[in-house]
Parts: sequence; structure tokens; C-alpha cells
Amino acid sequence: KKSIAYTLSSNIPEISPFLFFMMFQIPQPLSTVLILCIDLGTDMVPAISFAYENPELDIMERFPRNSKRDHLVNAKLISFAYLQIGMVQAAAGFFTYFYVMNDYGFTPSVLFGLAGEKGFIPNDTDVYNPLIPSKGNSNWNATGEGADKLDMLTPRQSGVDVRLFFTDRKASEWAPCRWGPDSGAPHFYIYSHVSENSICWTMEGLYYAQSAYLISIVCVQWADLMICKTRNLSLSQQGMINMNSNFGLFFETSLVALLSYVPPLNTMLGTRMIAFPHFAVPSLAFFMMIYFYDEVRKVFVRRGMVYSKSTGRIKFDGWVTRNTYY
Repeated sequence: KKSIAYTLSSNIPEISPFLFFMMFQIPQPLSTVLILCIDLGTDMVPAISFAYENPELDIMERFPRNSKRDHLVNAKLISFAYLQIGMVQAAAGFFTYFYVMNDYGFTPSVLFGLAGEKGFIPNDTDVYNPLIPSKGNSNWNATGEGADKLDMLTPRQSGVDVRLFFTDRKASEWAPCRWGPDSGAPHFYIYSHVSENSICWTMEGLYYAQSAYLISIVCVQWADLMICKTRNLSLSQQGMINMNSNFGLFFETSLVALLSYVPPLNTMLGTRMIAFPHFAVPSLAFFMMIYFYDEVRKVFVRRGMVYSKSTGRIKFDGWVTRNTYY
């Protein structure tokens, strides 16, 4: 049950980027390859480590499981994994995605509908001029279509790469973007804050945001592993004595660091070396949110425990227990 609850939780932050892409046409926050890195990579060892978890201290005081009613996967486990922890994990991923994209010049309001926007490619000789409607783009449609999009990230569905101007950049700071063959997906160009030179890099902004989304999922899965070690006891009572579980934390952290910071893996997978604030600020905040939420939930579960006078066994009662104790 604990292993299943841990594994199911990450399904929500994995599927929600595709739902947002289809419904709101935002540049895809997480690629299919990175989803496989989670399911077949970072989540594997921590999920298996629950097989070696020590029994909870009060396990022999509980009533035996009713095989006809207490199924391995029930509605409360699905609710816990998907609607409670999974939704918070998805919020962590999207907050990180919007946070990173905003730092690269794209506010959240700009991203909605952006994946379906057709762009206008400036000539190499064009000079940025914010005072004219075309902003210096000689290829801009004279009818005025798309004038408000010239300073945004604008992919072309036709397979033609897009160059852009930034309204917050001086003309002397603008440089032609790198070119590359289209692989069937839109190409994105963005000013690189990481580079010392003022240059646009193909897909770089989105790569950094997707990498941050991936790392944020691993960070909230740290909390997910810790809270799934027990179903009603506090982690302070259970302790971190399962060395396989501790190794699982180390393994998934090392693997995501390897995939993001070691070339040529990051080149092949489309990951990048994200800056420390993009790692620490959003991810660790949601890590603490998940951990403290579940600790408070378990407090109410334990308050609902009642000892049966006839059998001496623990009976669980209370709204929180009936709806969240899986």
C-alpha cells in the first residue's frame, strides 16, 4: 500500500503538463522523455525500498484486515495519492515552471496560448525599435496582426524557426538566434540569462523550465517517501532507520543531478544546469508543505483511535480517519 501510494502520487504532476498543453496551449512544461526518467529512473529504487520498511509500532494492536472489504487499492488510497499529495506536487511543478519562465522573460499571462501562436521572423539586418508597431521587424504583417506578440516567445507550427526581439533589451544587446533543423516540435528562442553574451538560444528557456519541473518533482517525492513510511504514526516515531529507503533518497537525487548537470546526458535528454534559486525556492517550499500537511493529518488520525474494551484492539474513528486513512 505504501509503495503504491508513493508511486501513484507522481502521476498527477506527470499528466497535468500535457493537459495544460492541450487545453491552454502553453509550451509543454515536461517532455515525454523526462516522464520516463521519473517512472523508470528516480522513482524505482524508493518505491522498492518500502518492501524493507520496518512495521509500524502499533501494528499488532490493530484489527486484522478484512479481506473482503479492505482491498490493497481503495478509494481512500486513490484520494490520498491523487487528490491530496498529487495535486500539491503538480502545483509545485507548475509554480517552478512559471517561476523559471518568468525569470527568462515570459510572464505567466504570456505563456497561455503561446504554443499555438505563429511568429514573424526578423531579418538579420533588422534593428530593434520599440517606438514603432513592428518593433523593427521588417517581416511583420503590415495589417497589425501579431504586433503585441513580437516581444514574446513565438513558435511556428509550420516548422519554421522564430527569432524575436525583447522589449526590455536594448538594440545593442540583441543578437541573431541560433538556427537548427526542426524535429517536428516547435522551436523556442529565448534570451539566455546564464550566458555572458546577449544571445538567443534555441529552446533554452523551455529546457531550463522543464529541467526545473523535473527536479521539483524529485524534491516533492522526497516528502512523499517520508510520509508514506507510516499511515498514522509520525515520522519521528517511525524514524529513518530503513537504510534502503535512505539509499533511495540518495539515489533519486544523484540520478536527477546526473541527468541535469552532466553532459552529454543533459544534451540528449534536453535538461539543463538550472540555477540554485530555481531549485531551492519553489521545490523546498512545497516539500515542507507536503510533509507538514501529512503530519497534521496523522495527528487527527491518531486522535480518532479508540481502544476496544472487549478486544483491546485499536479502532479508528473520526472524519479524517474515515476519509484519508488508507
